[in-house]
Amino acid sequence: MVQRSQPVDLLTVPPSISPLVEHGIFTRVVDNIKIHAITCGWIKYRNAHIHSVLGPYLVLLDPTWSDWVPIFSWVIEHPEGTIVVDTGETSRASRPEALKGGGMNGWLNKHLARINIDKSNDLSAQLRLLGIHPDNVRWVVLTHLHLDHAGGLEYFPKSEIIVSHQEYVRPYAFVEGVYPAWFNPKLIGHYDDIGGEFEQGHVLTRAGDVVIVPTPGHTLSHQSVMFKTSGPTFFFAGDACFSSAHLQSGFVPGINVDRAMARKTLDRIREFARNNDVVFLPSHDIRAMKAAFMPEPA
Repeated sequence: MVQRSQPVDLLTVPPSISPLVEHGIFTRVVDNIKIHAITCGWIKYRNAHIHSVLGPYLVLLDPTWSDWVPIFSWVIEHPEGTIVVDTGETSRASRPEALKGGGMNGWLNKHLARINIDKSNDLSAQLRLLGIHPDNVRWVVLTHLHLDHAGGLEYFPKSEIIVSHQEYVRPYAFVEGVYPAWFNPKLIGHYDDIGGEFEQGHVLTRAGDVVIVPTPGHTLSHQSVMFKTSGPTFFFAGDACFSSAHLQSGFVPGINVDRAMARKTLDRIREFARNNDVVFLPSHDIRAMKAAFMPEPA
């Protein structure tokens, strides 16, 4: 089993930054609002999934695996109610035989990635360390319905779960067995006129500072969440790409339902970042998280 301290460089930081850093919880305060990066488990992929443009069946031929990388969930303690972006997975994902996905999707999910999560570091446990009870989370926004983003849904029966309508109707490589029996999400389109590079999105908060935008490609209706502050805009990107390096280069590796669409999404995000002060946060990028939440001293 992988120990919680891996990778070492993620957690070997001065304890003065936050007493919860040792648990993989990193906090930044902007406009008196707390933003948390929460490590809720670890995942590794076949290397071809990260470094090549092969499809899922050819990726499976690669016998080599990446290093373990964190599964991040993001929490905004917003004045209008706590917002969680993606839920990670639960400890069952460490046992592939427990993933009760049907057909080819279920089989692929058991072989494309390896996940290490235990009950002490899944999202529910991490939220409680922050003093946040899952029942008190107002909104859970899912970027898409893959295991490591939607598997922890079971902890949020009292929250409003927000999913793109088309993502729900036409999911890509999802495992339906992770849906709780009560799962009845609020299905949204991206029809609000928000201007700028994305033109349309879904404005979540009355203040207009949290906006959900379409970032398709990884799945047909993948979406990302923007939190606009008086300083930077935090861009919670899900799996729009694996890393900020991929954003900068425009390289689209891994398994995408539409690679051309994914490339256009990266072009749009890059244009947005050129015109705005943006903190770009994919769900598995240690370097991006550290730059945002643990900046080097000047």
